[in-house]
Amino acid sequence: MFKTYKDIFNQRGLYYHQAMVHYPYAREEEFYHTINLAEINEGDIVCDAPSGGGYLNNFLKDEAKVISVETSAEFLKHCKNKNVGETIICNSLSEIPLEAESVDRVISLAALHHESNKKDFYQESLRLLKNDGLVCIADVMEGTGVSKFLNVFVNEYNSMGHKGEFFNEDTKKDLESTGFDISYASSVSFDWKFDSLKDMVNFCKLLFYIDLADDMQILNGIEKYLEYERIGNRYYLNWELYFLTGRKCHKSHESHERATKAMKEP
Repeated sequence: MFKTYKDIFNQRGLYYHQAMVHYPYAREEEFYHTINLAEINEGDIVCDAPSGGGYLNNFLKDEAKVISVETSAEFLKHCKNKNVGETIICNSLSEIPLEAESVDRVISLAALHHESNKKDFYQESLRLLKNDGLVCIADVMEGTGVSKFLNVFVNEYNSMGHKGEFFNEDTKKDLESTGFDISYASSVSFDWKFDSLKDMVNFCKLLFYIDLADDMQILNGIEKYLEYERIGNRYYLNWELYFLTGRKCHKSHESHERATKAMKEP
């Protein structure tokens, strides 16, 4: 049975949160790349979904108002002491209780592979965005070393397993068919940064809940499926995500609404 994001992080959200708290800047390059692609402006309302513990806020400028949407109540319970934005919503990603055309940006970073109803989320993002608003999503692409690390190594050494449904060649088409004009679609490699080899291994252990392997097994898994290097006194773990940004245009939205209405008519 496919475990949803909510199922997974109701059980291991605390460990993910510990990884992000103990190593808050390990993934900064990943977050900054996402923010730059989203082209966030002063006064923008940003919907971060799913938000986890509100980690995006650590890297956003103060002028943006963040609405953090998280499906896992257990995840949010462990993150209550964090500054997770001006608004926090615990709800399904396919039915977010916000008014239509009420946000400027929708961001979803590295979590959709735990959701099987991605198209519903794309449709909800279109509904929430103002005309000319942007969606920026990023996740693992099928067939990459990262996908194998997660669905082979982590799946074997995480007692809950890991069966991510990653992006594929149809993801861009799915966003376009929803009503977005895609302006960027590309794989991007970047580094997760650590002060020691032990920190790198411990971060992965917590983030991915690798509870059935010791440190040496985790390091061997990293060496088999990923790449890392030491530069000076720091360690750099190579990670890769596929990024897409899409703009909601008024005409494309009207066209999509007509098509949706036609499908519902007898």
